[in-house]
Amino acid sequence: MTDYKTTEIIITGIVQGVGFRPFLYNLARSLNLNGYILNRGNAGVRLVLQGSSQILRKFLEEIELKKPKISYIENIEVNYLENSQEFKTLEIQKSEQGRGVSLTLPPDIAICNDCLRDMRSPQKKKYYNYPFIACAECGPRFTTVTELPYDRERSTMIEFPFCMQAEPESCVQEYSDFNNRRFHAQTFACSVCGPHYKLFNKQREILKYDSIEAILQETAKRINEGNIVAVKGIGGVHLVCLADNDDIILKLRKRKGERKYKPFALMVPNLKIIESILKISEKEGELLNSYRRPIVLLERRTPNDNSIISKEIAPGLNNVGIMLSYSGIHHLLFDYIGNKPLVYTSGNKSYIPMAIDNIKIFDQLQDLADVFLLHNRPIYQRADDSVLRIHDDKVKLIRRSRGYVPEYLPLSFEVDVPGAIATGPLLAATGAILRRNRIFPTQHIGNVSHLETYEFLKNALFHMKTLLQINDSEIKFIACDAHPEFITTKLAREFSIQFKCDLYRIQHHYAHILALMAENNVKKNESIIGISTDGVGYGEDGNIWGGEILLSSYYDYKRLGHLEYQPMIGGDRCTKYPARMTASIILNSLGVEKSTKIFKKIKLENDLEYKNTELETLISQFKQAENHFPSQNIPLTSSTGRIFDSISYLLGAANLKTYRGEPAMRLEGMAIKGNPDNVELKIGFIKKNGMYKIITSDLVLEIITLLEEGKFKNEDIAARFQIEFGKTFAEIAIKLANENGVKKIGLTGGVAYNYFFSKAIKEEVLHSGLIFLEHNIVPPGDAGISTGQLIGGLFKYYTQN
Repeated sequence: MTDYKTTEIIITGIVQGVGFRPFLYNLARSLNLNGYILNRGNAGVRLVLQGSSQILRKFLEEIELKKPKISYIENIEVNYLENSQEFKTLEIQKSEQGRGVSLTLPPDIAICNDCLRDMRSPQKKKYYNYPFIACAECGPRFTTVTELPYDRERSTMIEFPFCMQAEPESCVQEYSDFNNRRFHAQTFACSVCGPHYKLFNKQREILKYDSIEAILQETAKRINEGNIVAVKGIGGVHLVCLADNDDIILKLRKRKGERKYKPFALMVPNLKIIESILKISEKEGELLNSYRRPIVLLERRTPNDNSIISKEIAPGLNNVGIMLSYSGIHHLLFDYIGNKPLVYTSGNKSYIPMAIDNIKIFDQLQDLADVFLLHNRPIYQRADDSVLRIHDDKVKLIRRSRGYVPEYLPLSFEVDVPGAIATGPLLAATGAILRRNRIFPTQHIGNVSHLETYEFLKNALFHMKTLLQINDSEIKFIACDAHPEFITTKLAREFSIQFKCDLYRIQHHYAHILALMAENNVKKNESIIGISTDGVGYGEDGNIWGGEILLSSYYDYKRLGHLEYQPMIGGDRCTKYPARMTASIILNSLGVEKSTKIFKKIKLENDLEYKNTELETLISQFKQAENHFPSQNIPLTSSTGRIFDSISYLLGAANLKTYRGEPAMRLEGMAIKGNPDNVELKIGFIKKNGMYKIITSDLVLEIITLLEEGKFKNEDIAARFQIEFGKTFAEIAIKLANENGVKKIGLTGGVAYNYFFSKAIKEEVLHSGLIFLEHNIVPPGDAGISTGQLIGGLFKYYTQN
């Protein structure tokens, strides 16, 4: 036996919580290899095996070929050991603490087909209609794990010990049987030993608890009668109701308070029931059916088909957010309710994170839900549903949370910094942790404008730091937004003091571009022309930026182009009332006398909160400033979002912003019905002192002229505007790329979600022979900012150390 070797194998990647240890055990057993296997915290899985070189080679080859589909292998390290001990058996040993630079934990995984079959099989008595069914390859992961290594005692399932007796077999037997797919699975349970649901009324009295069938029957009855039900799930709680009834949707909107028009997401039992009214591409279908189960925005086939989806679900929009069932309770509810879409919207008050503790769920949703379907399994980390849309074959993540977190972004260059933290922007925020050459964004946090959201962000960052086993002394810098007054900037200052390290403020639009560069593996010594378009970001000159063209490297940026600055008379009120922004642009262009005539023609005062009184005040403020901007209550902005708002207003798509991005989204919904070829529209720009400037004053006046002529449909103008605006940005970016010897142009920021704007830029760049960079992993919007902040901070750290 001269060829007989003792071999240590260390595998890193997503190799815990995906059935990887049982897979390795059965593979080694099938090849008659002896030794042991164990989890090593976030340092992966370690095996010590004995066998011939040939068999060990075959073992390594089979790992790559047959590994669990949700696992991800980052590296396999093989070491030959001098070992006189001969192993007589193969065993899975108790996990040990190990420190690595990655995370071995997967996201929460949608229920698998095998578990669905067990749940619907009367022969599987302990699993029949049991909503918490799971196995080694599906079920909750991130939301339930308290720390690594991944074992039951370090998850919220510690409260539910495995049963010793059940039909057809106990959970202890399944856990110990290497032929069972629940062999060494950590978060499964059954109706004998696991968590359970109960149905409560608003007074917190139990309505049903005796059997899951009775609970489901009563819940289905209540939903079909028009009730709104709070349903606790994997990472939080949903508000659930019928999706085809206008009155029920309006009732939900009224209870939600600030949810006047914001779209609701729908859950469907299968895609067949929506195929006739919504378009589903191959890529969209693939994502909808994936283990991630995100909400995917699907385009309507015909605008006014409200046969099974109420027109109140997504008013003024041409797409609807759809997801498939991803946990047992979802499938069971559809079994009792029937083949129809249901609203599944986050169960929280506006701008406050979802409650995840039952008492707090009652407190928060007392006035929103009629009944409460709650379980007793603790949720350790809340995680909203992820949301995305598809641009051709590219994924545009809008909200990155359940199904994606805690996955990381690998950097294409070596990093010797052990740890750093970014606190993100103010709105639609995530935080992020740097661990060597990997960036780990948190789950979706939301708008960090309340104490509860502030605490959520802090908690999420500390939890990620714990999972990554980063010591306080390893945190070398903190990164945040450049805005001095953001709550996230305040948190960053606290962290900087706590961890005794430097604080780096990263300009908002530059952070967008840095995240885009990292995602697209731009080299350390390379520069790109970045187009960064959104609603608001603190500019280095103190103005509000949002339509920027930057020459960017990882070390620095130079602003080479932007939208013309426009005054925002009344400041933030211009974001809520697009008529104010429009009036500000017109006054800035034409002065008071000519502007007043236009205001009368377009009846602008009707769309101001205080009508003519407000318009007179607005004009008075403009006069007092005497064309000196910025001035008190009149900041300057180069925001692309504000231009979209104004065009949306002029074309009649939106006269009020009730949620973030609404006017621009309604404009896109209008434009999709139009033909851009029916309208001619040119958008001008100038170059002065090396800076390109897109003239938005003339653009707004040209739109008004087109409307006055009355020859064109508003839908056609909307379609032409989006395309032409994109082409103008692209034309300048191409000029700048050629002037600066740059080969790559990228698009990022919230406006990049607009398909026609983005497509116009992409086509122009590619036609010019340059390389186009776009997002597919990191969200283009503010959820991607924390990633860019870490990269900006990293290179500032390198420069200063």
